[in-house]
Amino acid sequence: MKNFKEPCQELFLSLVAIDSPAGHEQAVSDFITKKLKSFGITAKTDAYGNIIAKIPGQGAPLMLCAHMDTVEPGRGIEAKIKGDLITSLGDNILGADDKAGIAEIMAAVEYLTRNKVTHRPLEIVFTREEEIGSYGAKNLDYKSLKAKEALVLDRSGGATIIVIAAPFITDLVIDIQGKAAHAGHPEKGIDAIKIAALAIGQARLGRIDEETTANIGVIRGGEIRNGVPERVSILAEVRSHVRSKMNKEVNSIKKIFEKEAKRGQAKISIKATVECDGYKYPLSDPLVKSLGQLWQSLGEVPSFEKVGGASDANELVKHGIKAVTIGYGGMDPHTSRESIRVSDMAKITDLLVRFVLK
Repeated sequence: MKNFKEPCQELFLSLVAIDSPAGHEQAVSDFITKKLKSFGITAKTDAYGNIIAKIPGQGAPLMLCAHMDTVEPGRGIEAKIKGDLITSLGDNILGADDKAGIAEIMAAVEYLTRNKVTHRPLEIVFTREEEIGSYGAKNLDYKSLKAKEALVLDRSGGATIIVIAAPFITDLVIDIQGKAAHAGHPEKGIDAIKIAALAIGQARLGRIDEETTANIGVIRGGEIRNGVPERVSILAEVRSHVRSKMNKEVNSIKKIFEKEAKRGQAKISIKATVECDGYKYPLSDPLVKSLGQLWQSLGEVPSFEKVGGASDANELVKHGIKAVTIGYGGMDPHTSRESIRVSDMAKITDLLVRFVLK
């Protein structure tokens, strides 16, 4: 099998040099479309700006997916290469999440098309705005897609990771409306911050069990130091690998806040939105099993993980596509310490090429 180090490194460094924070992916989209065209592949964008490219083949179609956006600080990135290791030069992220995934998919596609290799039909999907809520995947043109299986390259921590479970997530927006008053006459007001504090003190937060967590991430309230605050807005979330457990914790938080608001004679509004659906696969699942066996055949030890975060795979599963998130090889994403090894990108590209031949 071909050594994929050179094409992976070239593609990755080209992508890293293009700014693409969430919501500003057009330049990297143009680069990808132009590069695919040079491989003889026509790519289209759907109404939301996601890239979709279809490559004919034999057998059941397979989707390969990665996202185009990065987190901040991700502008003007300069990459530093030291031997096999690529890092960011400065305080920026590197952007391996998820430009390494894009580079690996494109290197595999280039090899297959240039060498006229027989493979499964491929649907290549590069999404927008994954980092801020998988909005690209939420708005993907699913009617134009036929694949019922997908590999999503979006897991950090090593090359051989296969994600077998990701959580359901519910977002909570809690607004408490009290009554303003001068701080010197607190009995004339209704303190929204105090009510919120009493409720937060009773809520189960952090690690609930091995499958479930709850978190309050944002609290906004008050206008002036010497005034009784009349309003507080709270942003929270609950996530679990089991939907019923998630629902239980969501309901518990709602009841606690409603009780304290009633006791404090405040008005309250609670909006709970299921942000994404979870998924869980047994090790015996055919897609998971075949990925593990292929890594073993390449002399690597696969790592099967249950993760606490979501990806585009969650949204694909919601739309009836069996999606498995796999490693793209990077380490320490969303930090200035982010790094990736070219050898790991090459291994993953090799895996992709061999997998689509099946």
